[in-house]
Amino acid sequence: MLIRRLTYNDAANGFRLTQQCGWPHRLVDWQLLLTLGEGYAMEHDDQVIGTVMAWRWGEHFASVGVVVVDNVWQGKGIGKQLMQTLMADFPNPQLRLHATPQGAMLYEKLGFTVRGTLSQFQTPQLALISPPTFPKGYQVRLATLEDRPGLEQLAYCATGMNRPQLYDYLLKEQRLFVLTDQQGGIVGSVGCHRFGRGLSLGPCYVKESGILTGLLQAALSQLPGEFVRLDIDEQWVNEAWLTQWGLQRVDVPQIMIRAGKIPAFTPTAIEVTVMTPALG
Repeated sequence: MLIRRLTYNDAANGFRLTQQCGWPHRLVDWQLLLTLGEGYAMEHDDQVIGTVMAWRWGEHFASVGVVVVDNVWQGKGIGKQLMQTLMADFPNPQLRLHATPQGAMLYEKLGFTVRGTLSQFQTPQLALISPPTFPKGYQVRLATLEDRPGLEQLAYCATGMNRPQLYDYLLKEQRLFVLTDQQGGIVGSVGCHRFGRGLSLGPCYVKESGILTGLLQAALSQLPGEFVRLDIDEQWVNEAWLTQWGLQRVDVPQIMIRAGKIPAFTPTAIEVTVMTPALG
């Protein structure tokens, strides 16, 4: 057995493992994960049998994901070894992951605690949704590169995370919708990116909860006929309007945190959906 660092060339290995699990990741999704993050592989006889990755969002926060072990090697402590190796690289930052039922017990032993749940809603073909009506002076539009400072500031206010590399990707290669107020300031944002079987709406941040439904409705109104997925913090789920739009709950992983040693942080905005369960 050998634990080594993942490289970009491991995308095919990671893709094979997530395919075994029935996860929706495409090869290009793995290539993005490896471009933005770092991690480890477990090898046996020159074959990758397990992976773990993390993504640094500034000095104090990181997300953890794609903790995957080959079906043949399940139950042999490989996931634990990989997590311990990874966590040694992050002694101080707060670590966040989204746990399957199988993984939650392991993560608790490694010092993670449950902070809530993340509900995955999706539809294979989004129905035609009418755009919402906003108060005078508010509008939803596509973000431009000039919006980047405001987008990064809103994300920081909601999470404490600095995410420049994520916004590089979303602004240059995908789409972002922003909600602006009467003064033109950004009060909400939601990414729209290709992932897995279709489109994923996230990350979504808003300055206050009253504008959340309108922002999501505005984004969804631009996506008729698409496979759409949202990974939404359970405390902001309104199942009535999600099911009204044809989105069904398909999974509810736990949000788990390893506290770390970080300065006190009080959010002044709200995190609604994540980019993906791995990236946060």
